This record gives sequence, C-alpha cells and structure tokens, in this order.
Amino acid sequence: MMLTEDGSPMVEIFKMEYEDGKLILDAKALDSMRMNVLLTPEAIANGWPVVMANKKAIIAFAKKIPAALRARKKQAKETAR
Repeated sequence: MMLTEDGSPMVEIFKMEYEDGKLILDAKALDSMRMNVLLTPEAIANGWPVVMANKKAIIAFAKKIPAALRARKKQAKETAR
C-alpha cells in the first residue's frame, strides 16, 4: 500500500498478473475505487527519464527493502506463536 503524506491510502495493490505483454495490477485508488491498472513496457520506457533522474533516491529506497522484509517475517513469526 502506498500512502499520502498524511497517512491516507493512495494506492493499494491486491494482485498482479502478466498477460499479453502487460502487467495488470488489481488495485484500489484513493481508498475508494477498485480497478485494473495496465503497465506496459512502453509506459516504463516513457517514464525512464524520471527513473534515471532520480536513481540515487530509488537505490537508497531499495536498500531499505531487505530490512523491512526481515522485520515483516519476524513479526509474522511472533504473531503465529
């Protein structure tokens, strides 16, 4: 789930499927309307300049993911007890 600065849900993703060269996300936007969002390789290519201009921020964020996954796994294990 992605949140706004005030903590309100912006996008919640329930499922992803790959079909006909597209990534299809079953998502809910702004905590109200559930929809399929289509992501194509062409859309990624069109947005690539934004990715390249912000690669330091993206890499810094990506480095935080392993610790978050470990914490989630630990929490799930403690909850299961």
